[in-house]
Amino acid sequence: MDVYPSHWLGLLRTRSPGGFGRGSPSVSCSRLRQVQSILTQSSKSRPDGILCILGIDSRYNEGCRELANYLLFGLYNQNTSDFEKTGFSEEVLDDVVMLIKSDSVHLYCNPVNYRYLLPYVAHWRNLHFYCMTENEYEDEEAAEEFKISSFVDMVRDCSKIGIPYSSQGHLQIFDMFVVEKWPIVQAFALEGIGGDGFFTMKYELQDVSLNLWNVYSKMDLVSLENLLSEVRSQIVFNFKIPLKIFNLKKSKIHFSLL
Repeated sequence: MDVYPSHWLGLLRTRSPGGFGRGSPSVSCSRLRQVQSILTQSSKSRPDGILCILGIDSRYNEGCRELANYLLFGLYNQNTSDFEKTGFSEEVLDDVVMLIKSDSVHLYCNPVNYRYLLPYVAHWRNLHFYCMTENEYEDEEAAEEFKISSFVDMVRDCSKIGIPYSSQGHLQIFDMFVVEKWPIVQAFALEGIGGDGFFTMKYELQDVSLNLWNVYSKMDLVSLENLLSEVRSQIVFNFKIPLKIFNLKKSKIHFSLL
């Protein structure tokens, strides 16, 4: 029996990892390793982890969204209509907090988007999920407390945290006080369930946007397929000449104009 709601099935079939090229586990793991390489550089200033917060909890930060899209093959592209087909609100689907460490990934999500995210991340090594059951999630207050405590727990062993502050082409001056105003970061200071103090006073924050842009610029099979698709679209729509891709291998790409 399918564990996915019926209105997700078509979307999952078209986007689920598991093949050569788009969304394949090998490319997904390779992309994760590329991001993790930032954390293994021989530099005293390298962060202990890269924090990616989506949706309202980061005030819809575009740098975080860009990192999520890189790792999840465009799942959170603003232009996609896929999420509209799920029947769930954007606030629920964007309810994601991810901390990437050099040898592990810590991922908070909810029981709704958990099943939607799982095909993309299940093959990542040392993946730690923070997720309530559906019954637990019905209690909104308990759900918020769980998210905050999950956030506190995942960053506990860090001292320096990288923030994907800016998206490509929209470089912003890094301001840690802007990050401090992100809702989930503000909640870190709550007594009882928080981290006993302000987030920006407890952790050293640094912008890793430029490092990530270098990672994004590296060609892999998925970005190559995207590029070929764009070229084909330009040829078909601008010149009305169809392009046929005969073969796609790691070493060679064969294509011709018909």
